[in-house]
Amino acid sequence: MRRVRALHHVVSGRDRPDAGTGSPFRHEDRPMSYDLSVPFEATVRWIKKETRDTATYALQINARDIARGYAFRPGQFNMLCVPGIGEAPISISSAPSDHEILHTVRVAGDVTTHLSRLSPGDVIGMRGPFGNSWPLEEVEDRDLLIIAGGLGIAPLRSVIRHILSEGRRKKSPACSLPGRKFILYGAKTPKDIVFRDEFPRYRDTFQVWLTVDKADPEETWKGEVGLIPTLMKNVSFNPLKSIVFMCGPEVMMHILAKDLTARGIPAEKIFLSMERNMNCGMGFCGHCLFGPVFVCKDGPIFRLSRIAEFWDIREI
Repeated sequence: MRRVRALHHVVSGRDRPDAGTGSPFRHEDRPMSYDLSVPFEATVRWIKKETRDTATYALQINARDIARGYAFRPGQFNMLCVPGIGEAPISISSAPSDHEILHTVRVAGDVTTHLSRLSPGDVIGMRGPFGNSWPLEEVEDRDLLIIAGGLGIAPLRSVIRHILSEGRRKKSPACSLPGRKFILYGAKTPKDIVFRDEFPRYRDTFQVWLTVDKADPEETWKGEVGLIPTLMKNVSFNPLKSIVFMCGPEVMMHILAKDLTARGIPAEKIFLSMERNMNCGMGFCGHCLFGPVFVCKDGPIFRLSRIAEFWDIREI
C-alpha cells in the first residue's frame, strides 16, 4: 500500500473538474465529528474504467471515527487531495445507501491526471462532503426529468441510484415517487457514454433516452444522433407538474433551460448543478463566487429562478 505524505502539506489546486439502510456512514442527523478544512486519509478500494479518459474510484475512509461521522446527500461533492499537487472538487457518484464512496473522474488537469495514476491500495486525502443536494423532497408526485451531458451524469447517478434503492426498499420499482421519471443523456460518441453498462438496468424505473453527437462507424449504435435538445421530442410530461434536475456543459444547460421554460416548466422547478473553480469548498477563498452566491457553499445546485438574472453575464 502506497501512502501519501503528511496531509497537512496539501495545497489548494488549480484543477477544475468537468463539471451528495445498510450504509456504513452516519445518519444525517448526527453532528459531524471532524474538521472539514483538514483532509483525512482514504484508501482506493477499486477502480473501474468508464471511458478512455474517465474512471470511477471507490474510496474507503481510513479513520473509523471519521467514517462513522461521514454522510452525504445526492448532489454533494468532496475535495480530493493529492499532496504536493493540490486538490479538486469531485462529485460523489454513489448513493447514500451504497456501501462505498464513489467518485467518477475525468482527466482535465494536474490533480485529475495524478488521480488517474492511482492503483487499488493507494491512499489519498479527502475533505467533505460539501454543498447542497438535489431537492428530492420537492419531487412528490411530479414528473421528474433527469438531464445530463457528458460527465454531468456523475452527480445525477447518485439521485438515480437513490431512487432505485428506495424502490427496492419499498419493493416497488416506482419508489415513493408516483410521477413519470425520465433520463435524457448525451455524450460525444458511444464510446464516451459514462456508466454505459448501467442504463439498461434503469429502464425498469425510468424512461431512458440516449444520444450522441456523432455515431462511431466501428460499432452499431441504435440510439439517437444529435444534441440533447433533440431528445425532448420523445418525452411527454405535464409542465406544470414537472421538476428538472440537470447537469452538464453550461451551453447545453442554457439551451435546455430556455426550452423547458418555453414549454411551461416554472423556473423555480428547474435545478442546475453549476461548475466554478473551487479551492476551499467552504466559501472562504472566493474563487467560486458566482454573482452574489458561492457555488461551493450556496450550491452547487441552484434553482434557475435564483440565478437567471446573472447567469448570462459573461464576466461571472
